[in-house]
Amino acid sequence: MKKHWLKSIAVASLVAVASANASAEVMSAVVANGHAWLVDAPLPISGMATAAFLHPGGQLVATYSAECSVAAPENPAFSDRGVVDVYIVVQNTQGQQVATLAPSGEYSAFCSSVGSPGKFSSPATFSTTGVGTLPRGTYRVVVRGGLNEERASGWMGPRSLVVMR
Repeated sequence: MKKHWLKSIAVASLVAVASANASAEVMSAVVANGHAWLVDAPLPISGMATAAFLHPGGQLVATYSAECSVAAPENPAFSDRGVVDVYIVVQNTQGQQVATLAPSGEYSAFCSSVGSPGKFSSPATFSTTGVGTLPRGTYRVVVRGGLNEERASGWMGPRSLVVMR
């Protein structure tokens, strides 16, 4: 009981400090449940597209979190692991990509099977945050994901996307 109380105090202190030092405004957010099965191409992840929002210009920060599980191909000759790559993409109102938010554009690995051919890794929750600077405009943010190995299998469980400025 004492540990839970101390943990609550620590979390409340961190939130208070973060709130005092930052003035982030949530521009848009989405949440989805159920499984989103992945393929070997970076396709939009089910439920992970925001509604259009007006951005006044400047910095945009997007955080994607999801439960993720991957199985490497059963034949180790193909690969010793499966990796899920995730990209946080900003689109204009016509659906055209205008930016991929870093670090997602450079470091896209989100979760992996850790070399367990044919067996799914234990589901775990992972998160990635991308940051970019955009001019004033109306945008929406989409998360794309896929497997780096065509013979691998993978899925996302409960997931969320929060976009702030």
